[in-house]
This record gives sequence, structure tokens and C-alpha cells, in this order.
Amino acid sequence: MIREIDDLLRAWAEQRAIREAFPGPGNVRCTLGMLIDSQGVVIPTTKRSRGLDDPRFPVTELVVNGLRHDLKVLVYEHYLHHPLSTPAQKARALGYSGTSAYYRALGTAHEHVRAALRQRMAA
Repeated sequence: MIREIDDLLRAWAEQRAIREAFPGPGNVRCTLGMLIDSQGVVIPTTKRSRGLDDPRFPVTELVVNGLRHDLKVLVYEHYLHHPLSTPAQKARALGYSGTSAYYRALGTAHEHVRAALRQRMAA
């Protein structure tokens, strides 16, 4: 696992969980500003996921949603849906043979996220 990417994804999950738990009138963001931040890529939003405070969130959301399906499911399950489950429970739920295979796949997801972030930064 890559420590910096793990920290980024944890912050992304916390920010997303907070916004989904406490929607409010302050969750409004300029559409033009969102397009500029995301380099012209439209990020679908709902009332509960708009106007997040962390400027890294839209890019992180794009990168995670751009992962191949199995890695995307892994990231969502690991960081959003069951963050307090044991690694063995998570591995079993996602169909991995054991915790080492689970963490290898999570490491692969981290590498893909890092590569996509570097690519976006270079553009």
C-alpha cells in the first residue's frame, strides 16, 4: 500500500461520509468552477454530494470512478462501506482467497490512483 494514497482515500471517504450525513443549504457550488477544477470533465452530483470543502475531492472522485470495476469496488468497500471490518472479513466478502491477496489488490488500486493523479497533474 502507498501511505500517501491511503491517507488521501481516507480523507476522501471521511469527507464524503460527512456530506452525505449532513446535507444542508451550504452545499452549493458554482457549476463553472466545478468544470474548471475538474479540467472540463463533468462530475455527476446530487444534493448531498455538492460543495465539498476539500478541493482534492472532485479529482479523487474522478480517479476512483475511473478505476476498473474490481478495483473500484475494492476501494469503495475498503474505505466507504465497511471501514471498520477486519481484513479477513473484507477479503471474504469480496471473494479474495485471503488477506494477502486482498492487500495486493488494494496496493494495485493505490498504484492506479497514483498514476492517474500524476497524469492529471501533468496535463
